[in-house]
Amino acid sequence: MDLRHIDLNLLVVFHQLLLDRSVSAAAEHLGLTQPAVSNALKRLRAGLGDELFTRTSHGMSPTPYALHLAEPVAQALNTLQSALATRDAFDPLSSTRTFHLAMTDIGEMYFMPPLMEALAQRAPH
Repeated sequence: MDLRHIDLNLLVVFHQLLLDRSVSAAAEHLGLTQPAVSNALKRLRAGLGDELFTRTSHGMSPTPYALHLAEPVAQALNTLQSALATRDAFDPLSSTRTFHLAMTDIGEMYFMPPLMEALAQRAPH
């Protein structure tokens, strides 16, 4: 399967369904509605050509193919999460970025003097 043809956000839903084994619980954990998770599962099923989960009296049961995908998907999501979390935090004391402020004349008269004083003390360059 070509990754360009699958919405990678669907893998987040897939992973949560594996953890919760419930569409409603997965929706709650993801901050989505139950219909949104059901729709995501429908799209995954169509894209991957497998049912992925079947309904049982104990919730959603993963198919053998879903179990086959479980670990690689979890590792991929963890790798992405780690990569995205390692970005350096913004440090205003060492930043060389240029910021542009826009405000009305009255806003400039009211806000600029204390702002410039604070900036001169904390970020002199």
